[in-house]
Amino acid sequence: MDDHAPSSLFPLLQAVIYGDSAYPSGRYTLSHGLEGLVGTGRVTGADGSGKVLDDHLRYTAGPGDAVATACAALLATAPAHRDRPVDDRMKELVRLDAELSATKITAELRRASTRVGRQTLMVHGQVRDRSAGECPAPPRSVTDLLDVFARAARDRRTAANQAVAMGLIHSVNGLSPLEGVAVELLGLAVGWSSAALRLRQCDHVRAQAMVARSLPVISEVATASVRAAEAALADGSFRLIGRASPGSDLASAAHETAPARLFMS
Repeated sequence: MDDHAPSSLFPLLQAVIYGDSAYPSGRYTLSHGLEGLVGTGRVTGADGSGKVLDDHLRYTAGPGDAVATACAALLATAPAHRDRPVDDRMKELVRLDAELSATKITAELRRASTRVGRQTLMVHGQVRDRSAGECPAPPRSVTDLLDVFARAARDRRTAANQAVAMGLIHSVNGLSPLEGVAVELLGLAVGWSSAALRLRQCDHVRAQAMVARSLPVISEVATASVRAAEAALADGSFRLIGRASPGSDLASAAHETAPARLFMS
């Protein structure tokens, strides 16, 4: 048996853990805007939900959260950044976090993103403390950056958006920036299909088919997001990070004041 098999499987196993909807991050409370779109009549049925999921991945999650996840991961692990002082990289993370918050037009989108980000940071830290010595130790350059970011989040010195927090956590767990982005996009697709099911837009089989059909889009968007993140870091500016989804933003604004809601966003 290959002695290296357990450690080589570790990133994959961690990806499965964080992609699980049962992970206590609060993601199950999110519809990623689908409830608002269904409520306003813009989306109906399994086919409609699936088509809008693909658009959401390409034009909302991809240019926004996915690029931010890739930027955070590159700051943690890329050869051009990982040996820089933690304080320098942290300044960039805080700036990235603020820019990402500014792209989330409604309060519910900002609140949902930071709630999940902070919750995941807290759970990750507690689990890591209780499992110390049982898992492969990541490089200090990665763990130190995550620890500083987690403290800043706890002290409310940074927003701690989900995308930024997860970019760091996936890096600590040994995933590449591309893999980390793909896990996050898959988690979005699973959450979207689950929301469609709970909103009675599809049955269980069509929900899974929705996720399966999104896989080529996830691959495409993840690759493009990492390239965009590399360009943003090289340019030293995050001003091009953002979503292009006015219809979704309008639905989110209506969802904020809806008299009854199943989801936080």
